[in-house]
This record gives sequence, structure tokens and C-alpha cells, in this order.
Amino acid sequence: MKLFFSIAVLACIAVVTGCSSPDEPATPPTFTTTATTAAPEKSPEQELIENLWDQQAARPGADIERVFRLYQKKAAVGPRNMACWDPEMVKEDLCVELVDAMALLDVPAREIIPLLESLQLPWRFVGRDCEPQPITLDIQAGRVNLETIDDVVVAYTVERAESSWDRRAVEREICPEATEPNTDLSD
Repeated sequence: MKLFFSIAVLACIAVVTGCSSPDEPATPPTFTTTATTAAPEKSPEQELIENLWDQQAARPGADIERVFRLYQKKAAVGPRNMACWDPEMVKEDLCVELVDAMALLDVPAREIIPLLESLQLPWRFVGRDCEPQPITLDIQAGRVNLETIDDVVVAYTVERAESSWDRRAVEREICPEATEPNTDLSD
């Protein structure tokens, strides 16, 4: 039995040494490389939105951190403007507070509209250059009604499902009152 075992060990050694040849080149060491993933390319629309948010954050009175916190709450309640329709679901009026935190006044409408759309807030013009615009009488809670002069937002109202709507406007006179024509013919 010892003889058989010794022969088996010698045979294994012979096979192992016979199979390996010193003439074969050594296998090159393998290196694991990590591919650096470049940041995904942004669409021009996404670039525009990011730039507009950066500009808005620099404006006095804008609280962008609060805007995003309120937007997260709004999105958690449900799709689109669900948080604006049911005040019992949320203790605060999220849509009104969200728009107020954006500081919309004295900002060009072309900068505000993409921001409102990025927050999934519907909007419409109700007044342009002191001229009322034709509007529908439906109510969409959370819709922002914009008034502009020379395409700069001078006033806005956020529609609510319940209670009154608060109009926010710039501190200066927006539209001078139209003077009534003198109809007194007695001279």
C-alpha cells in the first residue's frame, strides 16, 4: 500500500512538472481598470431650467431651498396639484407658499414660466400691459394667474379650491387709473 501511494505521488509530480514548460512566456499581470463615467449630457432644456433656478436663487426674497422642500411635500401628496385641491390633506397651503417662496415679482415672464412648469404648476396670463386677457372661469387649484407689464411679472394670484385668493403685486403703481372723459357740456 505504501508502494502504491508513493508511486501515485511521484506520478502526480511528474505530470505537473511535465505539463508546465519554462519556454512559455509568463502570463502578463491583469489590471482592473475602472471606467470613469462622464456626467450624462444634459438637454438644452435642462440646462436652461438649471440656469434659471440659479438666477432665481440669487434674487432678493427668493427662498429656493424652501421652494424645493415644499415641492417635495406637494409631490408626496399626489400627482400634479392634488395638494392644492384638498386642504385637509396638508396643514399648509402648499401651492400658495411654494409660489410665494419663488419671489415672482419684477422678474421677466420668460424666466418664470419654465420654473412654474418645472414645478408642475399650471399658469396663465390674466393681464398684459394693463389689458385684461380673456380667461375661462374654471378653477384649477394651484394655477398661477400672472399679470405682466412689458413681459415683467408685476402681480400674481394663486387659485385655491377654497377660501379667498390673495393677490401679490409690486409696491409701485402698476396701471394708472384710466381717466374718465369729461362729459360735462356746460361751458
